[in-house]
Amino acid sequence: MIYEYAISIPNDYMDRPLIVVNDKSNAFTTRGRYRALSMCPSWVGEEGKVRSLLSVNRQLHAEVEDYLYSHNTLFFLNAFNLDDHLAAFLDTLSATARNRIRSVGFEICFFVHSQTGMPKRSLKEYERAARVLEEKLPTWSAVIFYLDPRFYFPSGAVEGGDLSARGVYELARIFGRWRKDLHFFALPSIHRGVMDDTLCRVQLGR
Repeated sequence: MIYEYAISIPNDYMDRPLIVVNDKSNAFTTRGRYRALSMCPSWVGEEGKVRSLLSVNRQLHAEVEDYLYSHNTLFFLNAFNLDDHLAAFLDTLSATARNRIRSVGFEICFFVHSQTGMPKRSLKEYERAARVLEEKLPTWSAVIFYLDPRFYFPSGAVEGGDLSARGVYELARIFGRWRKDLHFFALPSIHRGVMDDTLCRVQLGR
């Protein structure tokens, strides 16, 4: 209960605990000072509290690290370069941390062509990321997709020309192939049929 309170980190995406990771090239925290912490320096909203707890002594380090990575979703913002930095970032985490991570999330931005400086990931990037995660996170079991409402235009049809519905389907297909639990937020309730149809197709595809 104490760790749940002390390690609670606010986020602007959903009502569940997240470790929100931004991308600052390959400038990850070195392991010299924080033995097995090695978190990205742009871990959003952390403000050094968890790092302080991890550096007290070995027992607290072990307990905090165990709780932190087993109870939080490792959530990558759209700006995080999955192709160039995902594997390197995961390698900076300790073996304990990698063994505890069960849930991984992604900020998804559809239709960002006109936004200056806003990257748009390809489906191939997500396929490669899924392989990296499967290789490096032995207990990974769930994927959370945050559909950024600024760049998501939902539709009730998976077939046809609607790109958002097809995007949801393709993401579910890619990660469903690895038999992961899939969660999409914040999909409007009137368009839940897209997910229902998608999950049925993924299950049939297995």
